Amino acid sequence: MKPDELWMAQDGNFAQVIPKGAVARAMIFVGGVVLLLLGPAMMIVIAVAGAFEWPTLVGGIAILLTAGGYGVLSMVSAVRMQRRVRRLARNGRPATAEVIASRTASIGEETGIEVTVRVSGPDVPSFEMTHRSTESRIAAHGETFPVIVDPSDGAYRILR
Repeated sequence: MKPDELWMAQDGNFAQVIPKGAVARAMIFVGGVVLLLLGPAMMIVIAVAGAFEWPTLVGGIAILLTAGGYGVLSMVSAVRMQRRVRRLARNGRPATAEVIASRTASIGEETGIEVTVRVSGPDVPSFEMTHRSTESRIAAHGETFPVIVDPSDGAYRILR
């Protein structure tokens, strides 16, 4: 585990999150809008060129639904993650994480490590999570480190 790592719960699974800065969030929104406007832009360009037919309309709608859907999804995901990061900063409680198990694990075609961490604190119900990583700097069995935990969903940030 590295300092300042942020882990968020989603559907019972925990994943490492890298909070986005203002510029990265702006780029996500610009990219989402571009993807959302791609289908209509294609239909307008073809209509101006005078080649507008049914296949063009169907293709424009298909691009609008697929690329536009992906654009909206990326924007919504960025907003939700930023909201969760702010909630952790606002509602976070101090706690301690202890490595209770570690073992070598196969991660795709690479060999990595699987670490089970128990997080507990005075205002935090105790819970365990398992993380997998290809990095070798993961904590050793028995090591403890301070964390800030959001008790509502178990999101936590490593402080060391």
